[in-house]
Amino acid sequence: MTQVESTRVDRWLWSIRLYKTRADATAGCRSGHVRLNGRIAKPAAQVRVGDRVQARVHQRDRILEVTRVIDTRVA
Repeated sequence: MTQVESTRVDRWLWSIRLYKTRADATAGCRSGHVRLNGRIAKPAAQVRVGDRVQARVHQRDRILEVTRVIDTRVA
């Protein structure tokens, strides 16, 4: 198994189960509800270990730090 160095922010948010579908994660990015290191993130923005992601999901603000880059869904 190889370690991924970066992945798209919408795919990462979907894979950690913050959004139910990847389309929801993409829509969250497009509507400005996702920030990557303090800047509004487009869906294709790359996340790497150490990045800080802020997301507004279901009227709640979530602040996450990327400790591992994954691009598949986890339990």
